[in-house]
Amino acid sequence: MRILDLIPVIETEGIAEAVEDRRKLGKLLDEETGGLIKLDVLSIDKGTASIEGSYDEALNVPYILKKVRWAERNGYDAVVLDCFGDPGLDAAREIVEIPVIGANQAAIHMASQLAGRFSIINILPETEYLIRSLIMKYGLMQNLASIRTIHVPVLELENNPELTVKKAVEAAEKAVLEDGAYSIVLGCTGMSPLVDAIKEHFNEIGVNVPIIEPLRAAIYTAVTLVLSGLSHSKAAYMTPRDKFRKIDFDI
Repeated sequence: MRILDLIPVIETEGIAEAVEDRRKLGKLLDEETGGLIKLDVLSIDKGTASIEGSYDEALNVPYILKKVRWAERNGYDAVVLDCFGDPGLDAAREIVEIPVIGANQAAIHMASQLAGRFSIINILPETEYLIRSLIMKYGLMQNLASIRTIHVPVLELENNPELTVKKAVEAAEKAVLEDGAYSIVLGCTGMSPLVDAIKEHFNEIGVNVPIIEPLRAAIYTAVTLVLSGLSHSKAAYMTPRDKFRKIDFDI
């Protein structure tokens, strides 16, 4: 099984630790499954260094779609969009038949299955409306306990790890103890290195709730779909009709 972890931004030093985390995960999957699951990690060729709003998403989507189509043509069994904003998810599903999984959609459905009520640890105020819009679209607003924002841009998550961990841990604790969350969803796939610190803190204070890391939620959802022989409905995500389209890029 070949899965493409598509990081939908250009690769920079700001996401170096996150990229390394994904490569370690790929190696772990390969070892644990005896080579049955291969996880490759790619970024887009052009676009922005991070996605923190609709403008960034709009700029990057053409290059995301290009990589998704490339993945299907090159024998991948599924594609994971490695961003909590699920950029280009619907459009990607229209142009391919292999499963395309959004990190947000996978994570909040997993949290709802495991806990019913969840809180999201968000990075910036400007991404909150994107998150709320997706939760409404996916029909899970009734399960949202709160969105707690730590005010750290994507490309600064790795600059001061101690401060980032401190803010994330405090936000997660308040989400559970004050907002009534039964599960925590990290609101950025760049937060993957924070999971262990939050779990350790929760163990210390006697809190036992699932911590959902969206990238892994998406990857394991992709594995489940491939093993089940399932993909998105082409009755819902219909292949675009042939028509005249004047664009200055190829997909």
